[in-house]
Order: sequence, then structure tokens, then C-alpha cells
Amino acid sequence: MDSSSKKGKIKGVLFLVLTTVLWGTSFSFIKLSVEEISGFSYTFYRGLFSILILSILLAVKHARQGIDVKSFVKGLYTGIAYTLGLLLQGLGTQYVTPSTSAFITGLNTVHVHLYAGLLARKYGLTHAVSLVLAITGLYVLTSPQNSGGLGEILVFIGSISWAAQIILVGKYSDASMLEYLYGMFTPTLFLAPYVFIAESGGELSLNTILYLAYLAVACSLGATYFQVKGQKYVSASSAAIIFLLEPVFALIFSLIMGLEGLMIYKLIGGGLIVLATYITTIGELKEQARSRHA
Repeated sequence: MDSSSKKGKIKGVLFLVLTTVLWGTSFSFIKLSVEEISGFSYTFYRGLFSILILSILLAVKHARQGIDVKSFVKGLYTGIAYTLGLLLQGLGTQYVTPSTSAFITGLNTVHVHLYAGLLARKYGLTHAVSLVLAITGLYVLTSPQNSGGLGEILVFIGSISWAAQIILVGKYSDASMLEYLYGMFTPTLFLAPYVFIAESGGELSLNTILYLAYLAVACSLGATYFQVKGQKYVSASSAAIIFLLEPVFALIFSLIMGLEGLMIYKLIGGGLIVLATYITTIGELKEQARSRHA
């Protein structure tokens, strides 16, 4: 493998880790948001704030060089999966703890690996080992409370949508970034009729606006930007493993904020996920080296 290819892989992994750092800060703000407004309002306003920011950037780009419509359409396809994942996660998190939501959402990794193994036929032993370690670590870290209720079911279906989003981002990672992101967040606006008719606009408090603004800027726009950049260099299967660092960073964020204490099982679970990320990263580098020498 030449040095530029290796640097590309490493850069991709770092971008994806940064994505999970931003996502890891989201669960507490999601929980705080859906305690005040419904999952529908939460999804709509998070998308609306993102669209407002992107509209300004896109207007500037349009004045200079025009718009890439094809990238916008690709973003729409991805956005349908993204919106469903966000909505179902928000609705489900109203009924479950953040840790349970984090664990079930993390099962999107299993869905991505099933896709890679059964349909894409791009799977190997390294992927399997890292998957087992990562899911085990995720379970130990989050210690989900399994009641088998509506919340768990909604978040689980949402995890399938998140898996589809990861696969589609990998497929369309060469799209023009601004148009792709704009298309991706556009489907959240389709919830507007329900939010304004059935919920009278959701009645946002100042605190909720601040929560949603942070989620839109950091966890939607920022995280998705780094996700698209990272998945240009890293396979969907490996990206899904790296994304399981999300609850690890969620734990670190909670510790810093004084929201929970550090327990030995959390260290063990987080360590297993970090180990899985290391294995899948080394596997990516070796796979690229083999493909170049083949």
C-alpha cells in the first residue's frame, strides 16, 4: 500500500471517530428535548434548523457556480432513511432510558454487517471478530433495561433505518457535499403539516431551542459532514463498527457533565469497543494492501 492510500484510510477513520464524538454528545440532548416536545416536533425542528443554515450556504454557492441537482437527489434518498431513523429514535427514547436507546440504536452495526455478508458479499473474519467484540462491549457498557415495550420496538426499527443511512452514505460519498446534505435533511420538513396542525407548532421553550440548535449544528450538520468525508475511504462494515464508539463518547461526556459515575463494567465495555475499532481499522489497512498486490 502506498503512503497516500494509507493516509487516506487513517484520515477516513479519524473523520468517522470525530463523527462518533459529536453523536456521543447527542443522547442527553435528545432525551431533554423529547421530554418537552414530541418525537415528531423534535425531528422536524432539528431538520429545519439544519436546512436554514444550509440554505444560506447553498445560496452563496449557487451565486458562484450553480447547484448539483444529482447530488441533491442522492441526498433525498439518504434523507428518507435518516428521517425515519431520527423520528423512530426520538419517539422510542420517550419510553426508554438513554442507555437502552444507545444500545438498540447500535444494533444498526449488525444490520450493516448482514447486508455486507449476504447481499454485498464483502465480508471477512476480521469484520466478524470486531462485530462480536463491539456488540458485546456495547451491551456491557450500556447495560440496557429490556422491557420489550413500544420504546424498544420503535428504536429497533429506527436502527434498521440508520443502517440503511450508513450504506447509502457509503454509496453516495462522492456527491457534492452541500447539495447532498441539503437533500438529506429535506425529508424532515415533510413532518411540518403534522407538527403545525396536530401539535400547534410544538411550543418550543428557550431551553429546547438551544438543545435543538446544538443537535442541528453539531450532531446533524457537523457529524454528517465528517461521516460522508470518512466513508469515502472506509467500508460501510468498518464504519458501522467505528460508530459504536458513540456510547463510549456519550459516557465520557456524561462523566464530564457529572451526569453519572464511572463503574468498572463501563470501562470493560468501552475497552471492548475500542479494541473492535482497532481490529477493524487494521483490517481495512490490510485489505487495501492485499487488493493492491492482487
